[in-house]
Amino acid sequence: MRAGGADSRPAGRTSRANPEQGQSLVEFTLVLVPLLLILFGIIEFGIVMFNKTTDVHAAREAVRYAAVNQALPATVTADMPSGAKVTFKCTTDPNSGNAQGQYNVGDEITATVSYSQPIDIPLISNIVGTSINLSSNATLPLETAPTKYC
Repeated sequence: MRAGGADSRPAGRTSRANPEQGQSLVEFTLVLVPLLLILFGIIEFGIVMFNKTTDVHAAREAVRYAAVNQALPATVTADMPSGAKVTFKCTTDPNSGNAQGQYNVGDEITATVSYSQPIDIPLISNIVGTSINLSSNATLPLETAPTKYC
């Protein structure tokens, strides 16, 4: 014991509570970057899959309306992602007896919905690119004589 008090530390030692205190902060920082990259990647993948599913559904609805020769209601285009485009293509059945380019009941119509999904998260866009092109097709036979889409 020292003469001046009840301090039992040896002379010349500093009073640090934990000499490895900063190590956990460095380790946390090293783990945080990949963890956030994985987390934001999962979120971005979820958004892309949601928009792909929406494209598939919109193509099915659009081809159904076109097959029965009805105008597309606003709900079909409103449900699609902003910037999505719908195109139609008719195909003459070779066994129908119609001349090529003349469409009638039984010929096929195909609706294609295409959309360019932007990738907004910088680290993810460096890996997969700034956008992903999504496209979906649906084909049905014409049920009435076409006047709108062929």
